[in-house]
Amino acid sequence: MNSRSVAAIRYVDAAELFQWIKRGTTGAGEPFQVIDVRGSDYIGGHIVNGWNYPYRELRDGGARMEELMQRLRSAAGAAGAQPINCVFHCAQSQQRGPSAAMKFLRSVADEDLARMRVCVLRGGFNHWQAEYGEDASVTEAYVPDLWRM
Repeated sequence: MNSRSVAAIRYVDAAELFQWIKRGTTGAGEPFQVIDVRGSDYIGGHIVNGWNYPYRELRDGGARMEELMQRLRSAAGAAGAQPINCVFHCAQSQQRGPSAAMKFLRSVADEDLARMRVCVLRGGFNHWQAEYGEDASVTEAYVPDLWRM
């Protein structure tokens, strides 16, 4: 779907992303990149090999959004003809993650649109860490004490 509407954004469950990380590609054999848009709440753990682009640095477009676009274009170029799945998330993926995904989708150049699949991690990092926080193969720099209630 080459649309710039919210309907073009796919939600990915933690279990599905876990399988992608373990396999190195999506179930369809496509590349993916996790984009963590948390700011100060980034401490205490993050998804392995994810890129941190705090939402406040992306929300107005500008240099950080262009940097993210360039990195993803490079990753998509390295993938050949396959699209890259861009998985955005924040703490709960209720506000910053989906908003960053939509902003990104609307910022993608027309010629790049077919190469970028925009996704949001359902439940965000809060859900991810509850399932996989202590698994160092998929979660880096995890500090369990920060997540205990």
